[in-house]
Amino acid sequence: MATLATRQYGIVSREQLVALGYSDDGIDRAVAAGRLHRWHRKIFAVGHRGPSPHGFCMAAVMFRGEGALLSYQSAVWLWGLEPNLKVPVNVSVRWRGHSQDAIGLHHCPALRDEDIAATERLPVTALPRTLMDYASEAKRFRLERAIDKADRLDLLDIAAIDRIADEVRRHPGRVRLLQAIDIYRERGFTRSGGEKRMLAALADAGVRRPLVNNFIEGYELDFYWERERFAVELDSWEYHGGRRSFEEDRKRQEELAMVGIEIVRITGTRLQREPRNVAKRISAHLNRRRQSHAAA
Repeated sequence: MATLATRQYGIVSREQLVALGYSDDGIDRAVAAGRLHRWHRKIFAVGHRGPSPHGFCMAAVMFRGEGALLSYQSAVWLWGLEPNLKVPVNVSVRWRGHSQDAIGLHHCPALRDEDIAATERLPVTALPRTLMDYASEAKRFRLERAIDKADRLDLLDIAAIDRIADEVRRHPGRVRLLQAIDIYRERGFTRSGGEKRMLAALADAGVRRPLVNNFIEGYELDFYWERERFAVELDSWEYHGGRRSFEEDRKRQEELAMVGIEIVRITGTRLQREPRNVAKRISAHLNRRRQSHAAA
């Protein structure tokens, strides 16, 4: 029993105990002696009254039986995207049953084989399904935080999310999830393509054309307005996602600030989404810089 309990975070079922040779009377004696603690009539904690978070999850899926998966917030926590497990534990099943106070039960007949996964010895909805389920109930900032954590852990699979979104079109979290991951899509943003879009946006807004890809104070700047000593850098994860680039970009910004050159950073995604607004903001920065120099 000890070996089994260790593998299952201190949780065993009555069926497993019977398979190990325990009779009903033997189980009752173990409960009376404190070696087993009854979580439910068919689920027991071994040697302790309060299961760990993992043990609580194990008890929930064992109680629901074969095919039960941790899901929604519980799955988000198990995948490492939320710091705390909330109660009730969320479990999804394909068949219908009666809900229990200790378990948030979701009946999901549309679960696909691709939605089934396991991590840390627990059955769980695969991450794309987890995020879609979570999108149906979580506040926006929590959903965005979970997606960002998945991206940083290299777990975010945009193609897999697109596949489930295409197959489960009536899911209540579908639209919210697709909107939330849009910023993580690489849309062919390249330096030359971004430069063309930026120059076109500036021309449409009547902003004076800057110097492009010029070396200023020893650094190459994407766009630079010499009179205002103001620069704009185009950012994309592809070019600025590594630690080395992160450090070098901040050092460059500090060095240029020391000689009076201000830099703002515009992401390729933002430029593509709202080019007019980007150009207007740059125009406002230039006006502010001119007024500041005039007052000096």
